[in-house]
Amino acid sequence: MLKNRFLLIPFFIFFIALGIDRILMLETIQTYFTKTVSEINFFHKPYLFNELKTYLAQKDRKKVLVIMGNSRGLLFDNKYIETKYPDWILFNFSVPGGGPDYFLFWLEKFQRDNVKPDFILVDSSLEFYNLTPIIKLDESLVNGLEVNFVLRYINRYSKSEISNFFSKKLFKTYQYRPKLSVILQRSKNNFAILNSYREWRKQVFEKLIAERGSASSEFYKNKTQTDEIISKYAVGDTNSYLTPFVFNEDILKFQRDNLIILKELGVPSAFIMVRVATPFFNFYKTKLTAKDSNGISVSPYSLYLPKMEQLSNEFQIPFLNMNDDPSYTCNAFTDASHMASECFPDYTDFIFNHIYKESKL
Repeated sequence: MLKNRFLLIPFFIFFIALGIDRILMLETIQTYFTKTVSEINFFHKPYLFNELKTYLAQKDRKKVLVIMGNSRGLLFDNKYIETKYPDWILFNFSVPGGGPDYFLFWLEKFQRDNVKPDFILVDSSLEFYNLTPIIKLDESLVNGLEVNFVLRYINRYSKSEISNFFSKKLFKTYQYRPKLSVILQRSKNNFAILNSYREWRKQVFEKLIAERGSASSEFYKNKTQTDEIISKYAVGDTNSYLTPFVFNEDILKFQRDNLIILKELGVPSAFIMVRVATPFFNFYKTKLTAKDSNGISVSPYSLYLPKMEQLSNEFQIPFLNMNDDPSYTCNAFTDASHMASECFPDYTDFIFNHIYKESKL
């Protein structure tokens, strides 16, 4: 037995490395080298879920709209909703990189706890249905999903996604990659940058709580870019997310499961393709980066749209396509994929016009 103790050395090394990783990721330490606050959106959602359940249990409450989306659905202005739609309140479950698997993760919890808001809107962005993008949209997989969920649906993920998930779940420093240059920079001038970054993270979390998941108010306002800049973004996003394009049937299965739960909950609902900038949408329809079942080159949109319409017909849940709807006209964008904050009142009106039209609420 003594002779075989050396076999335990890899295990000791592993647990020591794991312990060091956990220490480095403590809030007081990781702020020396992390560069993003986007993961705070994911940290907030369990708080939001509990707040939603508490609110729904109140006797005298407003009607509740739940939105499950990605970064295209973060900038809703609650003050605007309170003013124009005073009978409604928004709980926003949108997160950066949120896709159908992340929405299923939460909708399963809704079903388990019998959480029934008055309307649920689920995003269905085209980019998430690409199996082979240059840049993988994996933020919600890594930051938002629990291990038991991923294991239950492991056959719907690629080997690289599973490897990436467990690597970054086990070792957060693999995800955030501490760099000495960043640490030294934040240590200058009596830690001025470090303290500012920590305060920023604190404010982001407090705002998410106050705004029930929306990144609204003057605190988050973005600006509208010129048509020239938007066109350049459109080229870059097409190359990053739609070239080449292979339709991901497993993501479609997640969205199908979402619609099943929505029907079983009996909650009025819809799923939506949020508006993107016109040059980017044109690339959706004209760039022949995909192939159909006969091997003929086609556009990503020509594969995507019939499948969304089929889901809508099958489950009798409306599919809202803001890009092909002439009633929506606001075209202010901060990049090719994201409407500027000045368009969110129009975006809000678009949603509520549908709610009033379809559900008679």
